[in-house]
Amino acid sequence: MTLLITGTVIGFCILNRIHYQTIRRKIAAADAALSWMEYPSVASPPRLDHSRPTAVFAVGSSRSGGCTLHWVRREFSEHFKNIVFMNARTVDSQSYGGETDLEVAEGQAAASFAYFVNYCHHEGLAARSYLAFGTDPIEQMTILAEKTHTDFPDSIFFTSKLIFDHDNWYIRQLHSEAALTMLRQLHLRGIPMVILPMKL
Repeated sequence: MTLLITGTVIGFCILNRIHYQTIRRKIAAADAALSWMEYPSVASPPRLDHSRPTAVFAVGSSRSGGCTLHWVRREFSEHFKNIVFMNARTVDSQSYGGETDLEVAEGQAAASFAYFVNYCHHEGLAARSYLAFGTDPIEQMTILAEKTHTDFPDSIFFTSKLIFDHDNWYIRQLHSEAALTMLRQLHLRGIPMVILPMKL
């Protein structure tokens, strides 16, 4: 019985690892397929107007999340005058291993933000970014959302959620449903948020 239970747990761990590795490869392939061009910084970027409609995007380290930005620009046309990006990075035991690890994480987040912000500036859109670190990324994202909504009262939040052709309870357990959790937290605070599907 001990061997059976131990073997089952090990088997699930191996399946989980294979699944996450597959997802990471697909996201990397999506980034590569989109052929992102780099945008240099703009000397005189458009100024933010806190009173005008603002689209806020919860993004991660992958640039594929930028597809959400393109969708919003296409569907809402010229409605949004400000674009805000926010991200919360998890601080775990590895990050606490030294200042270098934390600096690397900050550098990666800054590089991702720089791409999105510079892209917006080249498109004539005012943009900025918010970054937070913490042990609970959902809590940190909620705090960032409250701050952003205070700074930009006329704002709507957007994020994406992975969807799969063959979805089941096991797949849903492997993915934390962070988008749905954040949706509930923001709606409880009266902050509008929209989740868009992202299929790999």
